Amino acid sequence: MKLFSPVCKGREPFPEPIAGDVFGSQNESMQSALIIFATKEGQTQKVAVRILEHLENAGITGHLVNAADSTALKQIDLGSYDLLVFGASMHAGGLEREIVQFINANTSQIESKANSFFLVLLSAATIDPKLKSESLADARQKMHRQLMMKFDDMEMIAGALAYSKYSLPMKWLMRRIASKAGEGTDISRDYEYTDWTQVERYAERLVGMCVK
Repeated sequence: MKLFSPVCKGREPFPEPIAGDVFGSQNESMQSALIIFATKEGQTQKVAVRILEHLENAGITGHLVNAADSTALKQIDLGSYDLLVFGASMHAGGLEREIVQFINANTSQIESKANSFFLVLLSAATIDPKLKSESLADARQKMHRQLMMKFDDMEMIAGALAYSKYSLPMKWLMRRIASKAGEGTDISRDYEYTDWTQVERYAERLVGMCVK
């Protein structure tokens, strides 16, 4: 497992790259996948790591990169991978700037490969089916407005309410949003809504995309 990522606040640091390793080089006889993610509170990182583990258990060589690490991004050879996977979270309708900039600067290369995008957002955990459908459709439109390409494959995954990592004004804002969606409102604790079975199914789909 090759993990290329700076320390995410509140998380243990990933191992440093092996000295002399050429980023993007791997055994040519093996299928390979690159996962680039952006995260604010760390939930997208957790999802990305779980996907990477699943791919590697299926015999696929995987690399994981935090889009906030501009040095690592510059070392990437997108053309050397069989599958390109991108993950981000959505806050107030916006994706993380660093991943939007990278995707929009490399659309032709990304489109030439099998590709997928997973979006981690709280509205995917909305209890009311109608409200959830409307919220996810709205999120999809906002995502498409920010990105200059459409991905071959996409998955929308419920995130978390990380009250412990929010500023006080943000705690009360998120509490109000959570209340409307039927989610946790106790700001003294965090709530994780990610459906890990869904993540595993998505990862298995990615395996299929990689070995075609």
